[in-house]
Amino acid sequence: MNRKRKNRASSRVFGAHLNTNLERPKKKVWFRKRLPNIARSLVYSAIITIGDLIVLLVLTRKMSGSILTLILFFEGGIGLLAGVAISLSSSPSMSKLGEQLFHTSPWSREAERHAESVGLKWMLTATFLVLLGFAISAI
Repeated sequence: MNRKRKNRASSRVFGAHLNTNLERPKKKVWFRKRLPNIARSLVYSAIITIGDLIVLLVLTRKMSGSILTLILFFEGGIGLLAGVAISLSSSPSMSKLGEQLFHTSPWSREAERHAESVGLKWMLTATFLVLLGFAISAI
């Protein structure tokens, strides 16, 4: 009996690589698909950096790279935490908790995917803010 199971399992594993429907997407397709989100996050972080610089110039009347770096690190950290919180807000366990405590709608896979995509945008923007902070501190 065990031999039959073993033979069936090994034939499935052996033939699994022949199935062309399970191919991974090519790297160029993956990158092209996500390029607009990356570019949008880079633009958002540049806008935030310019806004911080303007506020810093108005308040202190001088351009201080160290203060701008600290502000960018702080905003980047807050953005990373917010992105993680947004992504986790629609996880099955948190949805169940919200359903019981606040009588919200039950968990759905589509809502979780949407929350993950929004959270990813926040995390990308925050990552670019931190990277800009490193670049400004190096100058």
